[in-house]
Amino acid sequence: MTDIETMRAISQDVYGAPDVLRETRLPKPAPGVSEILVAVHAAGVNPTDWWSRAQSTFIARLPLVLGWDVSGVVEAVGVGVTVFKPGDEVFGMLPYPGGAGSHAEYVTGPARVFTHKPAGIDHVQAGALPLAALTAYQALVDTAGVRAGQRVLIHAAAGGVGHLAVQIAKARGAYVIGTASAAKHDFLRSLGADQVIDYHSVDFTEVLSDIDVVLDPISRDSAARARSVAVLRPGGTLVSILPVPIDAGELAAIAERGIRYESLLVEADQAGMQAIAALVEAGALRAHVEATFPLAEAAKAHALGETGRTSGKIVLTVRDSKAQLAQQMLQDVFVRGDTAIVDRLVRPDYIQHNPLAPDGPDALKYFTAGIRQQFPQAAFEPRRVITDGDLVLLHSRYVMVPGTEGLAIFDLFRFQDGKIAEHWDVIQEVPATTASGNDMFATLSEPRTDAIGQRWFTAYHKELVTAFVDQLLVRKDLTAIDAYVGADYHEHNPNVSAGAAGLKADLGSYFDKFPQSSVTPKRVIAEGDLVAVHSHYIDTPGERGRAVVDLFRVRDARIVERWSSEQAVPETAANDNTMF
Repeated sequence: MTDIETMRAISQDVYGAPDVLRETRLPKPAPGVSEILVAVHAAGVNPTDWWSRAQSTFIARLPLVLGWDVSGVVEAVGVGVTVFKPGDEVFGMLPYPGGAGSHAEYVTGPARVFTHKPAGIDHVQAGALPLAALTAYQALVDTAGVRAGQRVLIHAAAGGVGHLAVQIAKARGAYVIGTASAAKHDFLRSLGADQVIDYHSVDFTEVLSDIDVVLDPISRDSAARARSVAVLRPGGTLVSILPVPIDAGELAAIAERGIRYESLLVEADQAGMQAIAALVEAGALRAHVEATFPLAEAAKAHALGETGRTSGKIVLTVRDSKAQLAQQMLQDVFVRGDTAIVDRLVRPDYIQHNPLAPDGPDALKYFTAGIRQQFPQAAFEPRRVITDGDLVLLHSRYVMVPGTEGLAIFDLFRFQDGKIAEHWDVIQEVPATTASGNDMFATLSEPRTDAIGQRWFTAYHKELVTAFVDQLLVRKDLTAIDAYVGADYHEHNPNVSAGAAGLKADLGSYFDKFPQSSVTPKRVIAEGDLVAVHSHYIDTPGERGRAVVDLFRVRDARIVERWSSEQAVPETAANDNTMF
C-alpha cells in the first residue's frame, strides 16, 4: 500500500467563532487537467474568510478549508498547462467562492487564475493582494471605467480593498476622496488620496457633490446607500461590493436619478492579476500588511480582523520568509554549530564574497564549523532585517567571546528559487567608544523600535536615499545634508561626530584630505523606512579601498539615522570573487 502524502491545513468542522479553526493534516492534492499545484508561502485573510467561518454563506460544505489569496511556488503542473513550470513564483485568487482552500501548505487551482509574482515584492506582499486588489480593480476599472479627471469616493478607504482602491484610482488619474477615521488620514495621504474625510465628525453628504464613482464596501441597507447616491452626479456609478439584497423599488429610484448601480462579486481573473502585477512593478500599487501570523495561528488572524480596527491586510505565512531563513541559517551555523541547514537552504552553485571563505555549500559548512570550534560561546543578535526582492540584508551583532564588544556585521544574501545563491558581508569591530557617543546598534529616532515601518513608502525612500548618496558621496556636495538630513539626526558610525552638523564637518574634512576619493554604490536594498547602500569606498586612486554598508532610516522625507560598517578589501581572497 502506498503512503499518502499529507500537508498541514487550517480546517473547521462546524461554523462559529475563531476557535473552531484547527490545524490538521490533509492529503496533499494533485493538479488536475489545466491546474497547477502551488506550494503556498503566504495567503491573505479577508472579511469573506471570517464571514464564511462564522456561518454558511456561499460555501455550504464541512469540513472547510478557507482562503482564496495565494502566493507561492509552482510544485507541479497538470495536463495541458503551458504557461507555468515547476519553480515559478506565482500569485492569484482561487475561484470565488467555491475554490477556497489556500490556508494550507499546498493548493491546486486553474492555471489561468494565476500570474507570475512580481520580483520586487516578497510572498507576504503578494499574498496580501489578490482578492482585495481584484475586487478594487474589477469595481473601478472593469465596472465603473474610472478615467483621468474623475472624482472617485472610496468608503472605508484604509481597509483591505479600500487602500488598494485608492492607489488604483490614482493610477487611473482620478481625484480620490476617502472616508476613514482621523487617525488613518496620514496613511491615506501617503497612498495618494487627494481628500480625506473623518466619518466620525463630518457628514460626507454635506461636503461632497458631483462625484463620478462611489466604491461602497459598507452599506447594508437602503438608507446607507441613499447617502452615496445623494453625492453622485447624474450619470455617475455606485458600485457595492457587499452581497446584500436590494429591492426593485430602490433600484428604480436610483435609476430615475440617472445613476447606475452595480453589485460586484469578485471573480478569479488572470487578466486582472496581470494588470495588478503591472501596477506593482510600476511602483503604483503596494499592499499595506497590518499583521502576519503563522498558519497555525489562523484563529488569531480572524480575531484581529473581526475587530474592524485594522488598516490594510492580514496575511498568514505558511512557509518561512527569506528573512527568517537567512536568520535561521546564521543562528544554526554560528551559534548552534549545526550545519545541516546548509544542505536545505544553500544552492550547490553558491557564490561567496567573504574573502576568507571559498565558494560552495561544503566550503561554507567547513568555514562556519571552524569559526564555531574557535569561538564555542559565540552569540548572534540580529537587530534589523530588510527584504527587497531576492535580496535579504541582516544587520547583526556577533559577540565571539563573552565580555567583548563584538562585531557589527551586515550580511547580504541573494535568493534564487527559494535557496541562498550568493552572500556578501561587511564586518567591523565594535570600538569601546564612538565619536558621537552613540553605540553602533541602538535605535534613537522616533518611534524607537527596530521594526520596519511605513512599508508603503518603500519606493519613495529608496529613491530619496539613492539621490542623497549620489549627491553627497559620489558628487561630494555637502549641501545634500541640508536638503535630505533631518534636524534630529542620529549617527552610529563610530568615527563620525553627532548630528547633521557633525556629519557635515567630518565629511568636509575627509573630502579635503582625500580630494580624489570615490564612492561607488553597488546595490541599494530598501524596505519601509530602512534603506541600505552597499558601496566601494576608495580614499586614493590605486588603493583596494573598503567595502561599506550604510543603513539609513527615513522619516517624514528626511534621513533621521544611520548605522554603518566598513571592512578593508584584502589583497587576496579564498575565492575568485570581489567583495562586491
